[in-house]
Amino acid sequence: MNIQGGSTGNLTINQRLFVLITLFIGLPFFLLGSFWYHSSTEAIEQFAAGANKRIIEQTNVSLNSYISNLENSTYPFIHNPQIQQFLSATQLTPYAYFQLAKKVEDDLFAQMIYGRSDIIGISLVAENKRQITDYESAPGLLNMSEIRKRNRSYQAQLDQFNDFQIIGLSRVGNTPALTVARKLYDNSSFLYKGLLIVDLNLKQIGAICSNDSLGGFDVWIMGKDGRMIYHPDSSRVGTPVEPGLLTRIQNRDSSFFRHQDTVSGTEKMVLHERSQITGWTVVADLPLNNLIGGLITQRNYSLAAAAVLMIIALALVGGFSLSLTRPLSMLQKLMARVERGDFVLPANMNRFRNNEMTAVFQSFYSMTGELKRLIREVQDSQLKERELMIKQKESELRSMQSHINPHFLYNSLEIINSYAIADDHMEISRMTRALAHMFRYNIGHAGSVVPLREEITHVQYYLDLQSARFRRLRIEMNLNERDLDRVSAVRLTLQPIVENVFIHGYRGKKPSYLGIRSRAEADYFAIIIRDKGIGMTAETLWQIRQILQTREKPSKGMQQNDGEETTNGIGLLNVHQRLQLTFGDEYGLQLVESVPLEGTIFEIRLPYRTSEEGHHVPDHVDR
Repeated sequence: MNIQGGSTGNLTINQRLFVLITLFIGLPFFLLGSFWYHSSTEAIEQFAAGANKRIIEQTNVSLNSYISNLENSTYPFIHNPQIQQFLSATQLTPYAYFQLAKKVEDDLFAQMIYGRSDIIGISLVAENKRQITDYESAPGLLNMSEIRKRNRSYQAQLDQFNDFQIIGLSRVGNTPALTVARKLYDNSSFLYKGLLIVDLNLKQIGAICSNDSLGGFDVWIMGKDGRMIYHPDSSRVGTPVEPGLLTRIQNRDSSFFRHQDTVSGTEKMVLHERSQITGWTVVADLPLNNLIGGLITQRNYSLAAAAVLMIIALALVGGFSLSLTRPLSMLQKLMARVERGDFVLPANMNRFRNNEMTAVFQSFYSMTGELKRLIREVQDSQLKERELMIKQKESELRSMQSHINPHFLYNSLEIINSYAIADDHMEISRMTRALAHMFRYNIGHAGSVVPLREEITHVQYYLDLQSARFRRLRIEMNLNERDLDRVSAVRLTLQPIVENVFIHGYRGKKPSYLGIRSRAEADYFAIIIRDKGIGMTAETLWQIRQILQTREKPSKGMQQNDGEETTNGIGLLNVHQRLQLTFGDEYGLQLVESVPLEGTIFEIRLPYRTSEEGHHVPDHVDR
């Protein structure tokens, strides 16, 4: 291998080998090591996050269960007779109101509070300004007027709440509380007229977060408003989450990422998951050093050991390369002679201590011998190929000489037409005139550009012949006569597509319908050809579209809708290529649609004639 260019042109083989080892072993190892370093760090973090993700999921499940149980415990209030009496507009005497309140506290409040240590207090509020409160379990002294005022403000927001609403954090005295509410409706009017308000301490929520964690990190809860509903550090309850962390948490419902904690100054891995029931986000702060510190240390030791082994390997390879210098130099000189075409090499081979190098030289001599043989075979093959091409040309010439002169056929058809007119056989005359026109039109150069009118006229004569053959064939032609003289076409491109309808579109059945219509666009003029034949399978439709798009001839035939291999798309491709070679890639043939047993639609896009082309005069007149 030669290393050329710049200052490396005069390097010795040893120096070049050193450069190769550095570039192709040392540098890739460095790049691969860097990539592995970063990817392994990411993999370790993902492993650690996956291992701890179940903690977050279990915490969310427990919180959802806790809130659901609380919601279920409020259902007895909805249809209770005392609650309905409380919500009604009936005037109550003070004593009756006292008895009602006593009944609610003894029967409903006591039943809900019994066995629960997380409820601070319960309030019933109605739009008739009635309130029943029970805060006997609240720690310390309370200002009940503030609680009643707060309850009235919640009642004023009744229409904004769901049936069961987590209102958020509040304070009952000096105790932070989570407030939830259940809307109550009057059975007689079915209108919401009251609220059941429950204030909960955060002990149960804290127990859920601490019981589900494995220790060593904090699990806390963020509400919809971006404030902390619960945190192990009670001083942070109700405080807003720092903006940078809040943005990353709100971007996705569940993920993990690294974050530099501004409070402790340590780097942490943050895992979070949002609950679809409560709307809360459970977040876990995992100190990164405690989490994956041991794995990172092992990874670093592994990289260091690999680097040492790489240095040792490079040293061994460099030392071994010295034993290859002399035979490689000899081999380089022999290869240079072969490159110049000199295959006459010295017959004597030196024997080396290295058996592998001896085998290399033996293989080299075998290779040069094989190259000489292959060159002779290639030369012989080229001679045979030239002889075959000459024979093929001669065969084509003999075939052309054997063709009947089209002019002779045309003149013969004119004679037949004259006899048909003389004997008043006008149908035969019409068919003969159509066939004569087709022969004369085919004499012209197939690549010449003509007005679209000439191509349409040629197709009409062809369809006259097909109509005589198929009596039930219905032909619909909807063309704008004014456009036929201002649109260009390539001779003999429209009739092959129409002929394709009879050959393939109605294969195995009588042709029944053929439609030809036009559509004028700003950049092109379209001819749409439609049949109601057997159509194509989805696979054949895709294959023909690929052929027209790539303009590559297919290697084999394609299956028609009847299962037989009858077409390979070459005829369609030839028309498409002729149009694009003449007018440009924006024109040509397109397969618009084909549905099995319903038919096929082709579209031919042609350009408008420019003013420089002038008006085309037909080169013949039908008689």
